[in-house]
Amino acid sequence: MPRTVLFIDPPAFCTTVEELAAPALRTRPIVVAPPGADRAVVLALSAEARRAGVSRGMPVRQARKLCPDLVLLPPNPALYARASRALHQILRVYAPVIEPRGYGHAFLDLTGTGRLFGPAIDVAERVRREARERLRLPLSVGVAVNKLVSQAATAVVKPEPLLEVPGGTEAGFLAPHSLDVLPDLHPRMRSRLDDYQLELIGEVAAIPETALCAVFGGAGRTLRARARGIDPRPVLPPEQQLEFHLSHTLATDTNDLGVLFHLLRVMSERLGRRLRHRGLVAGRLRIEATYADHTDVARAVPLRAAMLDVELWEAARRAFTLANAKRLAVRSVALTLDRIVEAAAQLELWGAQGRRDAETQRRRDAGVDAIRASDASADPNPEPPYASAPLCAPAPLQAALDRIRARYGTRAIGIKVRR
Repeated sequence: MPRTVLFIDPPAFCTTVEELAAPALRTRPIVVAPPGADRAVVLALSAEARRAGVSRGMPVRQARKLCPDLVLLPPNPALYARASRALHQILRVYAPVIEPRGYGHAFLDLTGTGRLFGPAIDVAERVRREARERLRLPLSVGVAVNKLVSQAATAVVKPEPLLEVPGGTEAGFLAPHSLDVLPDLHPRMRSRLDDYQLELIGEVAAIPETALCAVFGGAGRTLRARARGIDPRPVLPPEQQLEFHLSHTLATDTNDLGVLFHLLRVMSERLGRRLRHRGLVAGRLRIEATYADHTDVARAVPLRAAMLDVELWEAARRAFTLANAKRLAVRSVALTLDRIVEAAAQLELWGAQGRRDAETQRRRDAGVDAIRASDASADPNPEPPYASAPLCAPAPLQAALDRIRARYGTRAIGIKVRR
């Protein structure tokens, strides 16, 4: 059965939601950016700001020069999440499988629903109409046989709000368009293609696979397939996603380990809550860091069925220490948890004796940590404060921490590092 995938793309979602919350902002050039940062960049912008020459990722100082009457708003994740949930209430009526893609954006797999809801193009139009009438949200929708082409369709659909790419025409549809239309094309790969004066997707699709692999390695094979509209990736709901990813760009570049390790603690706690909320565990943690000179480093470390924040934090710090081979300031950090399995299944892999051994080892580790912490003053070469891990919290305590943070906010309680 041919697949049918929709990509839902609300144009300027964050600024549109801000305008709905504050009607006085309508028709004003708006950008969303962190306030007070000496290197703040534009995270989202309205159509009015785009017409004034502002673009996403542009420094706020430059944006203000281009548009003196620019309205600068701080990010409001709670508001955007609330609007996303309201939109998903509409999408759930029509799609058995939904994969969120950031605030407001989502992939919908409508395969096999034709008899129930009719042609996919009609479903897309109904979704657009309901979002406009109930939420006052404009939507662009791409309809195709896979995720890549449906997402690319929304990039070329403007000014029309809806575009269907019939099955079998994917390569012909993509060929005349710029490489900017190709989703998730890495900037370094795009820069390399520019060096070869390749501007259109069809030009890349016409290059033999061996030639692309000679330049890009194994990624060349994927690049050619995607340039021809081939994308076997399934639409996955959040509970079945193959990895959990979180990234953060620092307001100011820094190589202060105290600042960086605090950031890793916050990020690992957020990822830990996502895992526990879905009853999952991760088998590996991967960290990626970008330095001020735009170079990248990455490192992955295995996880021992980690679900506790402290275990994830320790793994993140260990991975960063192994990856950080430069003295340059760090610009951004990303954490990824993969090799995801259900928590119950992971425990079964250990067996009853394995679980008892793991619990015994964990108690021993906690005892050793307690001894080291109490004797820190007597150690002539103590580790710095950020290297001292707190005691491993047992599962009931971790669950209690999650409930407190869910009710009173993530800052209601934290882990105090011994000094």
